Amino acid sequence: MTRPDDDSLHSLWLGDGVALEPLPLAEVKSRAAAFSRAIGKRNRREYIATAFVTLIFGLYALILPGMLLKIGSLLVIAGGFVMAFQLSRRTSRADVGAEAADVRACYRARLVTEERMLASVGLWYIGPFIPGLVVFLAGLAQTGRLGGVSGFAAFAAFPVLVCLGIWLLNRRAAAMLRKQIERLDAAMPAIKGELE
Repeated sequence: MTRPDDDSLHSLWLGDGVALEPLPLAEVKSRAAAFSRAIGKRNRREYIATAFVTLIFGLYALILPGMLLKIGSLLVIAGGFVMAFQLSRRTSRADVGAEAADVRACYRARLVTEERMLASVGLWYIGPFIPGLVVFLAGLAQTGRLGGVSGFAAFAAFPVLVCLGIWLLNRRAAAMLRKQIERLDAAMPAIKGELE
């Protein structure tokens, strides 16, 4: 029995070989440039988000009652600065001199750096925010304005789900980068042939 989607699955299976072929040098250069632009955009978004978090939780520290809410807000701000510093420190940077010598090796090194950074996002990206969020949520629980235990649990579930989503998305992105690294490694003989 043939299903209507068998043809599309068959063509996807046949076309998959193209995705596994070695990358030509021109394609590596193009992907390296696109990768640099994507990293720059991502970092700018993260720095803008850090500024936004600093502004909002700075206002919370000023206007919310209760010491736990104020301390939690300041800890979230500190976590944002730690995260931004770690992003700056861990992110890959283009080395124009090295790229001119060996684009493939430089691109591969950047992919490896980004893959490691994304795989460990729980430690350096999510981790710095946890103390502040815990203290802030404790402050909210202390005020009693969340409608009891069920209201607090519903409110606390949101940051937990956001952190879990961030972790899962970054793990997925790290796995995709690992595949690109493997493909680039498979292209090594083809690129050497183009250079000779």
